Amino acid sequence: MTLSERAKEASLWAWVASGVLLISAGGGITLFAVYGHYFPELSGVRDDWNVFGAVLGGFGSCVGAGATLATLLFLAHQNRKQQEFIELQTKAQNFEQFLTHQRVFGERIEQVRARYDHKIKFPEVETLYLGLFPNNGPANVDLVVKPEHSESDENLLGKLKAQFERLDSLLMKTEWSEAEAYGLATNLSDLVSDLGFEWVGEQTDGDIVKGHFHTGINIYSLHEALRRMKQVYDVYLRFSGNPEFDGLNQGVTRFVSEALMRCRRLRRHVVYNKIPGLSTLQDLLFEVDALRDDSSNWLLPETYRMLQATFESREDVARLNDVNHYVYILGHATQEIRFTLPKLGEHDPRHARLEACRESFYAIFGDIRQT
Repeated sequence: MTLSERAKEASLWAWVASGVLLISAGGGITLFAVYGHYFPELSGVRDDWNVFGAVLGGFGSCVGAGATLATLLFLAHQNRKQQEFIELQTKAQNFEQFLTHQRVFGERIEQVRARYDHKIKFPEVETLYLGLFPNNGPANVDLVVKPEHSESDENLLGKLKAQFERLDSLLMKTEWSEAEAYGLATNLSDLVSDLGFEWVGEQTDGDIVKGHFHTGINIYSLHEALRRMKQVYDVYLRFSGNPEFDGLNQGVTRFVSEALMRCRRLRRHVVYNKIPGLSTLQDLLFEVDALRDDSSNWLLPETYRMLQATFESREDVARLNDVNHYVYILGHATQEIRFTLPKLGEHDPRHARLEACRESFYAIFGDIRQT
């Protein structure tokens, strides 16, 4: 209530009080005048003060009742105004608490960004906050929100919980089809999007980028992205009064990494910019692994071990930026092929496959020379 409104209300009650006083005084004067003028003629008694006292007492009772009623009305009005004030004060406190809660959440987000050297960003922090706390607003602040996931009702925490649990079980698979590997990559990208952040750090070979959305997921170091996603999710859970997610503790097996590397459909979203011939070298890893002798031993064991070590992680792949290191791997591979070819007959299908591998290694040599 503004100052002018309060002044108007006080003036109104002053007029009401004055009106009650004037009515009481006017009523008393009228009563006594009527009594003095008419009663002696009716009773024939001029000094019947007993009757006058009774009339005066009755008038006093009426005035007292009127004053009591006015007092009760005033107290009721004051109580209503007090309730309105308390309600207004409560709303103000809720609004202040809402702003404070939202601000603290923003500070937590900044701490997460600082943990990753500001290589991730949260484009819509306010939208993310309202997604995690859907009932919060200027009039209400819920400090605890439980994940809800069902056919009829789902909140963001419940959706994230279902996604993380599904991902945790998927990573235990040992056999992957092309469609399943692409589905895994899609689930990972969707999960990053639902967590409300994106990667703004430098792109490296092996990163998954969908359109303009950089997921920060690298097929050679999937564990880094999983750890980052889980840490962000745990921040949301702690801030909403929930225990941390007890999952994604088993790491990433080679079955998962190789499934993503083999997935041709995924390659249009994978960065292959800096290292020449990287996707070809990646294919050679699986071809060399498949080339076995009659005892199921590798035909090119040294080449396989070197290629396997090359694709162990993002950092190992980045070592190929050293031309001397890259050329050493290629040279060793072609030399081992040259020593192995005479051991196979020309009509052996593996002979032709080895020659195809050698041509692929030579093609990578050519790509390096052009850079």
